[in-house]
Amino acid sequence: MADHQHLPMSRRHVIVAGGAGITAIGLSGTYIATANTGTGTGTGTATTPLTSSAEDVLPLTKETTEGPYYLDYDKHRVNITEGHPGTPLDLRIQVLDAETGDPVPDASVDIWQCDALGIYSGYEETSEAMNEGELVFPGAIPKLAPDSTTTYLRGFQMTGRDGWVRFRTIVPGWYTGRTVHIHTKVHTRGVFLDQAYAEGQTVHTGQVFFPEELIEAVSGISPYTGNDLPRTTNATDAFYTGDTAADGLLTVTWNRADPARLARASIRMAVDLEAVNPGRAGNAPPPPVR
Repeated sequence: MADHQHLPMSRRHVIVAGGAGITAIGLSGTYIATANTGTGTGTGTATTPLTSSAEDVLPLTKETTEGPYYLDYDKHRVNITEGHPGTPLDLRIQVLDAETGDPVPDASVDIWQCDALGIYSGYEETSEAMNEGELVFPGAIPKLAPDSTTTYLRGFQMTGRDGWVRFRTIVPGWYTGRTVHIHTKVHTRGVFLDQAYAEGQTVHTGQVFFPEELIEAVSGISPYTGNDLPRTTNATDAFYTGDTAADGLLTVTWNRADPARLARASIRMAVDLEAVNPGRAGNAPPPPVR
């Protein structure tokens, strides 16, 4: 087991000073890319102003388990790749108040994901063992201790006044038993200080998903061709419940002629600001809703 003395500081262990003068600094997007509804090889990108109101608020975004690979690291950054290869992904997430439809400012949005070969940072040995069937749990997967100090493909951003955050990452790969996804958490009522977030509550734990067409496209290019694990589709994944943003489906545009080029994804997530949803009530999947 790796020495964890030099792991990044957890938000649970940040010593919070007085709140005076503390500002939550976030990077917000300007436009949201809508899905390409045409055919052919172009990206077909359209844009919609980032506005919201009670009239157009999305249904409450569904909660899911945080899974076994969440690490409470304070990695405040836009680019989370740390040089890991894959189709570049510009990911934008807007947090909305499910009751009013208003954007939620000053919220911390965590994301974490596997790399193109289905491996999570902090859990390389564990990921490989689980993918190869060498590590099996008969019931719910317990919270696992990390086996390394790596931090790639993890990070958080603070929402701006319009509720948006932006990450530069890659399209994830896949691993045994799961469709392609990115994990998310939204924390509120905390304090952002010295690039760390402390004393908040987790109001949302979920996962976001990709259109099957995109995953089929990237599966034929490097480095995804090096992933020889069987791929679970959205339709057969235990956690994928439907084709709407409330189910976690991203709106994505990408270059059909060259899926190795930058893809752009966005989603608006409506959350209950009074809820506590840490995603730790076990890992048994919900029944699919079709």
